[in-house]
This record gives sequence, C-alpha cells and structure tokens, in this order.
Amino acid sequence: MIRNKVLTVQFKQHKLAKISGLIGTFILGQGSLQAIQVITGFLLFRWLTVEEYGQYSMAFAFQTMAHVLVEFGFSGTIVALVGNRIHDKKVIGSYIKAGQSYRQKLFLLISVGCIFAFPLLTAKHHMSAVTTVMLLLSIIVNLYFAGWSSYYMPALKMHQKIGTLFNIQIKSSALRLLSLYLGAVFSVLNAWLAALLSSMQTMMTGYLIRKASKDYVEIPEEVNHSDRKEMLALLKPVMPGIIFNAFQAQIMIFMLSVFGKTNNVAEIGALSKMGQLYMVLSMAGGMVIAPYIARSPFRGLLKKYLFISFLAVAICSLFVLTAYLFPEPFLLLLGSKYSHLKNELIYLLITSGMGVITGIIWEMNESRKWIYAWDPMIMITGTVGIQLLAILFMDLSSLRNVLLLSIATNLLVLIIKVCSSIKGFSKGV
Repeated sequence: MIRNKVLTVQFKQHKLAKISGLIGTFILGQGSLQAIQVITGFLLFRWLTVEEYGQYSMAFAFQTMAHVLVEFGFSGTIVALVGNRIHDKKVIGSYIKAGQSYRQKLFLLISVGCIFAFPLLTAKHHMSAVTTVMLLLSIIVNLYFAGWSSYYMPALKMHQKIGTLFNIQIKSSALRLLSLYLGAVFSVLNAWLAALLSSMQTMMTGYLIRKASKDYVEIPEEVNHSDRKEMLALLKPVMPGIIFNAFQAQIMIFMLSVFGKTNNVAEIGALSKMGQLYMVLSMAGGMVIAPYIARSPFRGLLKKYLFISFLAVAICSLFVLTAYLFPEPFLLLLGSKYSHLKNELIYLLITSGMGVITGIIWEMNESRKWIYAWDPMIMITGTVGIQLLAILFMDLSSLRNVLLLSIATNLLVLIIKVCSSIKGFSKGV
C-alpha cells in the first residue's frame, strides 16, 4: 500500500512537472514571438508612409479574409477528430490528406476570385498598376504556402511540441524583421515589398513545420472518403458562420476602404497592432487550451471552463483599464502620425478583447464538438441587422463610428458563443 501511494505521488509530481514545463515553454516562446511581431508591426507603420501603410493594410485584410475561405475550417477539425489517437501516424495523416483535398479546390477558386475582387476594392484609392499587381501576387503566394502550416501544425500541437513550433515561428519572424529593416535602411521598402516579405515568411514557416511533423504523420497516397465525410459533417453546421466570419473579421478595414479614405485605413491598421497585446491569450486558445479541454473528462469540466473564461476576461479588462488611465505610452508606440487617436485606442482594445474572449470560448466549444446550426444563423442575422442599421444611420467614414459598430457586433457574437457553451454543458458530453 505504501509503495502504491509513493507511485501515485510520483505520478502526480511527474504530471505537474510536465504541465509546468509546457506552460513555461508556451509563455517563454509566445512572449519572444510576440515581442518580435509587436516590434515588426510598430516599426512597419513608422517606416511606411500613411498612404503606403493604408495600401498594405487593405492587402493584409483581403489576404486574411481569403485565407479563412481557403482553409474553411477543415484543418481545425483534425485535433477533435483524432482525439486520443495521437500516436497513430496513419490516422493523423489520413485526416490531413482529406482536408488538403478540399483545400486544393478552394485555393484555386478563391485565387481566381482575388484576381477580380481585389482591384475593384482598391480602385477608389488610386493605386498604381504595379502596386496592385504585386500586392495581389503576395496575397496568392501567402494563401498557397499557409496550407503547409495549417495542416501540419496540429500534429505538433497534439504531441505538445510547443517548443518546436515557437522555435520555427521565432526564426522566420526574426528573418522577416531583418529583411524589412534592410529595406527601410536602403529606402526601397514600400507596401508591396512589405507584403511579399510577409509571404516569404509564411513559406519558410510552413516548410519548417511540415518538416518537423514528419515523425508524427504518415500521409497516404489516396484520400479516405470516409474521413472527408466526417470532416464535412463536423463543419456543416458552422459553414455559414465561417463564410460570414471571413468577411466580418476584416469588416472595419473593408468599411473604411469603401466609405473612408486611405488614411482612415492606415489609422485602423496602426491601431489594430495594439490588439497584439492580446496575442499570448489568443494563441493559447488553439495551442494549449483547446487540446487540454478536448482531453478533459466531463466531470470537473465546468470548473476548468469557467476558470479559463474568467481569466481571459480579467486579462483583457486589465489592458483596457491601463490604456484608459495611462494612454501616453500606447500613443507613443503609435508615433506622431497616429498620436491623435486616444479615444479610438480605447475602443479598439475593447473590441479586440471581446474578439479574443469569443475566440477562446469558440476553441473550447469546438474541441468538445459543441457546434450547433442555430449558432451561425443567429449570429449572421443579428450582425447583418446591426450593420445595416449602422449604414443607414451612422457616418461610417468616421473611424470612431466604425469602432463602436465593431463593439456592438462583437458583443452579440460573444453572447451567442456563451449560449452554445450552456447548450453543450446541458447535454453532459
């Protein structure tokens, strides 16, 4: 009996040490990665003119929207579908192959759409033909190589190779920062070159992640149609929401692109970099929290769920309060070109924080397969209704009004995700 107690204590100590090591690696790795990305973001809008940064911001928003439509959530189902079979390389590889079969078709479709839609979106802002073509090229290159990361990263996440992931991302981010710096030093940096360097970083990151995952994945030659159906069945309830969110996530830039001027787009682009303050919390949702919640038994799940949710709310609230009481350091980071955006800064942090909290709740819900058809229906109907009212009664060439609209719609989405969580717990699974 004594020996059994000793073994139990040793097992608990080993488990605690493993969890502590994982958390420590995540904090150190994400902290280093975030530092590089924050520095890059803030230096970039200082190195580029307001007009160039507006052009870059439009391309980045368009690329982000297209990326969601190309991925369409298939890579995000891998962790949930594999479940506790993480040591079966064939199972993981089969799901990757199945998801990639969808992605290849979506990539071709969306790329063609980008070729026609992007010039139409930017026509009002009088970009040169060279700038438009090069930005479009960077978007399509980024879309292609992003698939390497999205489909091979889950294998490293499931095996808790967090250190490996961060090592890859930190190296590629540092190389991008160095390249941007050299471009600024030699006075050749512009909107399209900055966008192309971002795409090169995506290619490097994807290649290294795919290479690092080879010990955990065995890709079959043929697609397993049963896996395709399983992925599709899991995503069907939320497909309308995925399409909607692809546009909704960039709605502020799109609205300012349509109703405002290039400098308004640059302002929201610069302010959005403040949202990177939440990056550690946002990344934790997919890399640490979702796998943890997916493996957790239902007993005791509510306590874990509430703790994670309230911790996310507390962290986001602290950032908003700090910026409200001491705005000067935040405005100093923005630089003289954007130092007049004091009130807009607070609104941006509020809406970004709400988005991060919603994202974490969504990650937890998805990991438990708490996905319901009514969720996107209510979200889309409600959000579109709010936005139509705003178009009719608000001046959407104003950055302040666009940010207030974003707060209203993000609040609605957050409430809906909480309702999905309540429904999931009521089912007892």
